[in-house]
Amino acid sequence: MTSKYKMTHFFIAIAAISLFINTMVIAEEYAAILSWSKRVELSTPVNGVVQSVFAQPGKIAAKGEILVQLDARVFKADLKFAQAMYKNTEEQSLEAKRELDRQTDMYDRTMLSEHELQVAKNNYTAAQSQYQQAKSSLTKAKLNLEYSAIRAPFNAIIVSSTAVEGQVVASEMTPPVLVVVAEAKRMLARFYVTVDKINHFVVDQAAKVEITGQTYQGKIASIALEPDRINTGSYAVDVIFDSKDSLLRAGQKGKVDI
Repeated sequence: MTSKYKMTHFFIAIAAISLFINTMVIAEEYAAILSWSKRVELSTPVNGVVQSVFAQPGKIAAKGEILVQLDARVFKADLKFAQAMYKNTEEQSLEAKRELDRQTDMYDRTMLSEHELQVAKNNYTAAQSQYQQAKSSLTKAKLNLEYSAIRAPFNAIIVSSTAVEGQVVASEMTPPVLVVVAEAKRMLARFYVTVDKINHFVVDQAAKVEITGQTYQGKIASIALEPDRINTGSYAVDVIFDSKDSLLRAGQKGKVDI
């Protein structure tokens, strides 16, 4: 093999190695703090007395599951009253419309004065107004009954609960937070990077999160556009990952491998 041939292969090998180094993604590790991927404080816009509490910290609740139930008797009574008023005013409105049609027909045949026709129109307008008010009250009564049960807005883990049976809830003032929930089996790992590295990351980029020796697959969900106030000069990068069946807690420390 000639010296020239060897030298050519040597330079080709060097070029290949150089290209590999330039294109290779070097894994980096960052210290991270866990948080909830979605955290919601739950309350209710209605007044009432807490009858039952099903929310216990650490419990997994399915979407729509009742967490706190107010005494529903008053709401059910209000609903029955609203339904009766709605039915009554509906019948009155229909009868007022039939009477208006009769009076209009008589007026057209010059058998009724304009004043009498106007009275029929006024009666129909009043009946329609009462009917619409009753319809609105019925909708409100249905919603109040619905709001008497605080339900999980999504598949959630109960973070905390301050609701106590017999507790009076007065929503006219600042509605009290009765339950705090977070999305179940999904956690957020936040790490910080300096401005010179922030452009190395993109949303949906794959990432691995390591917590107490256990590794979880995730992806970057968001990248801050402003520096963090506490970690001055650093930008937050949030990684969402599936925590599977592990019981992880907000505030735990971990590592993110990109």
